[in-house]
Amino acid sequence: MCSDVLLIELLCNHCNVEFYICRKCYRGHVYCSSRCRSQAQLKAHRKAQSRYRTSDKGRQAHCHNEKMRRMGKIKKTMADESTNTPPLRVILYPIMQNTRPRCSFCGVYGKIVDVFPRR
Repeated sequence: MCSDVLLIELLCNHCNVEFYICRKCYRGHVYCSSRCRSQAQLKAHRKAQSRYRTSDKGRQAHCHNEKMRRMGKIKKTMADESTNTPPLRVILYPIMQNTRPRCSFCGVYGKIVDVFPRR
């Protein structure tokens, strides 16, 4: 492939794995894969839900919903409790030792730089 492709090395905010990405694939990535991104978003959502549940408004909403459920006006199904995420894209081209660096998303080989130069 072309040797003039520039890559930057990033550290995944979720799993702390180093990965390379080319300018073409880079869109402000902070996660190495879609799986890490979805797991981090799920973790942030759970943290926000926990904060809400401990507030007065959250406790009142829970109380109201449980009252409606006990009266039979709301039926909970198994689909409501599912937190399984569908399988998502993982790193297609993992970093291997003693090889030339390549983009983790498209697989193009290139040269590592600290930042992409302005066009």
